[in-house]
Amino acid sequence: MAKLRRVLTHPGKNESGQGVLAMVLLLLMLGAIILTPLLVFMQTGLGAGRVYESKLQEFYAADAGVEDAINQINHNSTSVANFSLNNRTVNVTIEPISGGGYSGYKINSTATSDSGGNTTIECYYGALDYSSLLDNAITSNSTICVKGVVNGTTVAKDCTVGPACNGTNCTELEDLTEPISWPSAETLSEYYLDKVKNLTSYEWDHIDIDAAPIIEPLYRDGTLDIYNSGSAGKNATLNGTVYVTGDLKIGKTTGESNDFTLNLNNQTIFVESASADPQKALEVSDKCTIIGSGCIIAVGDIKFAPKGAVGSNTTFVLVMSINGTVELFPDGDFYGAIVGQLKVDQYPPTEKSTIIWTGYTDADEGIDFPMGQGMMKVLSYTIK
Repeated sequence: MAKLRRVLTHPGKNESGQGVLAMVLLLLMLGAIILTPLLVFMQTGLGAGRVYESKLQEFYAADAGVEDAINQINHNSTSVANFSLNNRTVNVTIEPISGGGYSGYKINSTATSDSGGNTTIECYYGALDYSSLLDNAITSNSTICVKGVVNGTTVAKDCTVGPACNGTNCTELEDLTEPISWPSAETLSEYYLDKVKNLTSYEWDHIDIDAAPIIEPLYRDGTLDIYNSGSAGKNATLNGTVYVTGDLKIGKTTGESNDFTLNLNNQTIFVESASADPQKALEVSDKCTIIGSGCIIAVGDIKFAPKGAVGSNTTFVLVMSINGTVELFPDGDFYGAIVGQLKVDQYPPTEKSTIIWTGYTDADEGIDFPMGQGMMKVLSYTIK
């Protein structure tokens, strides 16, 4: 390099510029070798950029079709007119669907360019729907043993009947043409947590209904006891969702609780705890009488032994363990649905202990359980 610099700046004697000419020709040759693939690369890059921009414009147009469809659905319409955007023709279809734990709509939006290229977005928009869990007296994704009388269909993977259990009307899940959709703990937790997300954690680890007969919407990060320290016969009413992350005991506080009545008032008690035997995530004792329609749900095990009958011919109660067992010790008839692995074989069957499925009807409308109502959201979004 130093020699080249000397040649270019200090030509020697009797040199007529041949060295400079040689260097220029060498640089031209190197430039020709490099320039051709560089131009090809630039041309390819520009072409790819045009394709990318075209696909991006198609995506924006197709996405606009999805947004328009969602807006129409939210305004109780499933009619969407085709339109043009970004010089692309957008075709949108809306198809009602149900099953798989939700109900809603399948949206297909396709944006087509004049060149024939197209981009399609497939979007499922809907709400959770586990109403099928209310269609039977007992529904389980595991084994159950029914002892006593069941007035309604029992659906389970393995329903034990006979001298030990004396169950009736047993249908195995495998025999169903449409298997029951089973929610995950995360799915139902998200559903109910959304209802109390703006609340700060309830400070105390107990609620004494003698002092608080109305239980407002509540989020408790920890364990919770609900009991009555006052005279027997007090009444308490739920006025919103009660969400507890730890174990919940109702009427179980030793030496403190007298008899009381809890009106579910179409609300839900949800326990996030996954406690299992010998610990219970949720326990209701015979100090508590349950009235009114509503839901009592826990991720873990439930021991349900309230006083007297639960529900009635005009009220519907759902007791559900998502991943655990429901131990049912009825002191009277139970009206509604039991969901989860069921143990009812630890007490003598009596004429009082009948599980009665009355059917969830419009008269029970307002029970707080995901049945396709409210909380519509994008469930999936796929670019094709």
